[in-house]
Amino acid sequence: MRPTETDELGRLIRQEATRHAPPPALAERIRAGLRSADDAQARVPPRRPKVRPRWPQALALFGAGAATAWGLSFVLLLGTASNVLGDAVTDSHIRSLMAGHLTDVVSSDHHTVKPWFAGKLDFSPPVVDLAAEGHPLIGARLDYIEGRAVAALVYRSGQHVVNLFIWPDPRDGASAPQVLARRGYNTVRWTEGGMQVWAVSDLNAAELQAFAKLVRERMGAAQPPAS
Repeated sequence: MRPTETDELGRLIRQEATRHAPPPALAERIRAGLRSADDAQARVPPRRPKVRPRWPQALALFGAGAATAWGLSFVLLLGTASNVLGDAVTDSHIRSLMAGHLTDVVSSDHHTVKPWFAGKLDFSPPVVDLAAEGHPLIGARLDYIEGRAVAALVYRSGQHVVNLFIWPDPRDGASAPQVLARRGYNTVRWTEGGMQVWAVSDLNAAELQAFAKLVRERMGAAQPPAS
């Protein structure tokens, strides 16, 4: 193939034309501009595909979080209610230790104490005799817990006084004893035979639990068999 006139002209220019080199500063600016353009192109992130929102998963996570929060709130509310009631029961125990406030009827005979409540309460509290186990009954009184009239049975355990508070509980069945420490006193609470029972004393926790165990056993034995 023969060279064209354009090819020949280009050859002559490359061979014969005068070349002018740019000043060093200009050459450096040109090279810097080329480098900046290359760097900017390298820094452009690749385009990411659009992600569609996963509404079902988001709603499921929201529902799980709401259920967890509700459950935690319910537990906290129950704990708060238990603490308030525990404070009220303990305050009644402390008041009873003041002179002249411990008993309304003085008797160690449960056959005397139980009938004494007749006409004074809208329920008949169980009265158990624990004298043989070292916890003699010394009497009873009417008391008020959270605006409700309750039975307070008073026992002696060595040099310690144990108040046994009893009132009806609307819940069916029995609940396991729960030990609480309130205002420097120990308490044990449980439900038995449709009654809510609180034992309060300055006995140590183990001794008060042993006392509560005896009361529960006697109360259970006193309940009529289910038909």
